[in-house]
Amino acid sequence: MLSIVSLAMVSCGSHAPSTPAPQIPQRIISVVPSATEMLFAFGLADRVIAVGDYDQLPPGTENKPRIGGLLNPNVEKIIEYKPDLVITYGSQDILRDRMKELGIRIYPFTHGSITETLEYMMALGHTVGAEDRAKEIEQRIRKTFADIREHAPAHHPKVLLVHSRGVGVLGSLYSIGKNAFQNELIEIAGGVNVFSDVDKEVMQPSIEAIVERGPEIIIETLPSGMPEGEAQRRVKDWNALAKLPAVMNQHVFVVGEDYLLVPGPRLDLAARKFAEVIGDGK
Repeated sequence: MLSIVSLAMVSCGSHAPSTPAPQIPQRIISVVPSATEMLFAFGLADRVIAVGDYDQLPPGTENKPRIGGLLNPNVEKIIEYKPDLVITYGSQDILRDRMKELGIRIYPFTHGSITETLEYMMALGHTVGAEDRAKEIEQRIRKTFADIREHAPAHHPKVLLVHSRGVGVLGSLYSIGKNAFQNELIEIAGGVNVFSDVDKEVMQPSIEAIVERGPEIIIETLPSGMPEGEAQRRVKDWNALAKLPAVMNQHVFVVGEDYLLVPGPRLDLAARKFAEVIGDGK
């Protein structure tokens, strides 16, 4: 009798209900430029049904419907598109809670280090069924980093990275602290970010602070497609600080490449560009 009961219990246990694995999403909305670029790099552009207002890359995003950004996501429009996955910023609590109420799966993104970005890319690849492609990209990036480190200059020049500066105005610009992914890229390329001791991602330094730290190389980053002659005008602006080592030695560079502004599957290109510029300016 005991044997019969035991068999019955085993039989019941073997048919116990289990939680089904989530299905691979087919209708994805991303409000995060980095994640959108990753999805396209995975070859999943056809599954991305809408993107955020600030998603400009890669080519093809311009044809996608827009559903707001970090501060103004259009929840009604998101619902209207009937997504089975929404990629949000980790800080978008209201959007996250609303998606959960409606039973719409979300996948949050949080800015972090290069290692964290690569880990996120691998996890996203797993979520959307593109693990092999994600791994291929990650390995390519890591190999590039290793190659660049191997050939980095022995002297580690002090580098000032500048973004969001208006032409003709030196007193209003932004730079990066140690929490920015570009800080790591500069180190990989053999340089030292002059504000690497500042515990921030983005900062607005004073001209006095820049002069005090004496950068040997200045790199201004802009989106792709800057107007003709703008690079020369921006370089000329720095002549107002003629005693800076970077200015005296003509080591001011203006680089119009989007991949220097967004962490994602082109981190290897960004590292190579920094290595190229720092190598020229060493």
